[in-house]
Amino acid sequence: MAAALKVLFDKRKLALTRAKLRAWWEGEAFDETAALAEIEAKLAENPPANDIEDQLFDEPEYEWPPRLAALSLLWGEHRVRPGDATADGLEPARLGLEAEGVLALLGPGLAGPVIAAANAHPGKIEVFEWREETVEALKHGVAKAGLAERVVVTRIDLEAHVFTPGSFDGIWSTDDFAYCGYPPHLAQQIMKSLKPGACAVIETYVGLRAEELATAFASSFAEPQIRAHGDLLKFFVDAGLVLESDEDLTDEFLSTARESFKQLGAKLTDGDGVEPAIARELAWEAEAWRMRLKLLAQRRLERRRFIQRKPADTPAEAPEAEAPQAENANAPAA
Repeated sequence: MAAALKVLFDKRKLALTRAKLRAWWEGEAFDETAALAEIEAKLAENPPANDIEDQLFDEPEYEWPPRLAALSLLWGEHRVRPGDATADGLEPARLGLEAEGVLALLGPGLAGPVIAAANAHPGKIEVFEWREETVEALKHGVAKAGLAERVVVTRIDLEAHVFTPGSFDGIWSTDDFAYCGYPPHLAQQIMKSLKPGACAVIETYVGLRAEELATAFASSFAEPQIRAHGDLLKFFVDAGLVLESDEDLTDEFLSTARESFKQLGAKLTDGDGVEPAIARELAWEAEAWRMRLKLLAQRRLERRRFIQRKPADTPAEAPEAEAPQAENANAPAA
């Protein structure tokens, strides 16, 4: 009973404080007696057991930016690229994670992949996102899914972030190597942050230099840095990682992307249609992906999954190689 009264008292005080701030923001005189009467009336109608917080505080819903709304419409709720929850939910098992293991997710974009992984893995998850435009929406999705207690979201600089050594029992990285200007640093950080014997699943594009890449990735959040298959493998070897699997996901990825485009027509005709701002973003995304899917179908661009393991008998960490200061992160993809 005492705990319930404390919750009620805290909510009353917080509602009163917000009312004061609202009046100050609007430039109005604050009438504390009237505000308290209004709060008490709401409390009487909706006691604490019925979760009155939303009615008292009038918290606004998260407003999706047009670009992120368009991406979720095209690829599925809380997603910035083709994918599905069933496939994403297999990653913890692919990594061999125990229930209490710590999983790191690099570059999920939005909360869709995080939620799928969290549904399959009951342990702690640390999320590292480099896209400035998606971080707030990612945190919102994690919180709305009720995962905030065991899922921590951190924004990082993909080129410079330094992870704590031996932190993770598994790492799942998606597309980070497709946009990273200096892959040796990222490969070294993955190696360093894994516990001995742990592994990383790295999914990314590989390919050769092509003028069409600029068009194919025009809707991306960063300049593409697509490398040749062999070059990427060398970065992993140089970092000390041991390759356990090198899978070609191109056909599967193409199928998933095409299915999303097929479903888009029905989504656009349902309800009241799509706002003009979202429609413009969809058109831009569709044009870029038309070229990307063409390159994938021609095998001039491939989608691959690398499973890399840190040796169980790894010696003390060697000094890190620093990214060259003069390197241009926007240089043409190799």
